[in-house]
Amino acid sequence: MRKVRNLLVSVVLAAGIGLSIGAAPANADTLRNVYYYDWDCRRVGDLGITSGWWTSYSCVPQYNFWFLYA
Repeated sequence: MRKVRNLLVSVVLAAGIGLSIGAAPANADTLRNVYYYDWDCRRVGDLGITSGWWTSYSCVPQYNFWFLYA
C-alpha cells in the first residue's frame, strides 16, 4: 500500500508541475518595476516606449502599489 501511495503522489506532483509550466502564454508581459504612484508608473512606461525598451506597457494597481508590466 505504501508503494502505491508513493507512486500516486509522484504522478500527481508530476502532472501538477507539467500543467503549471505550460500555463503561461508565450507573449506574457514581464514585471518591470513597482511604483508608489500611478503617474510615476506611466512616466517610466512612456520612457520605455520612447527609448525602445518595449513596445507597450500597462500599469496595474495592486496592494496600494502600481506594477509596471511591459
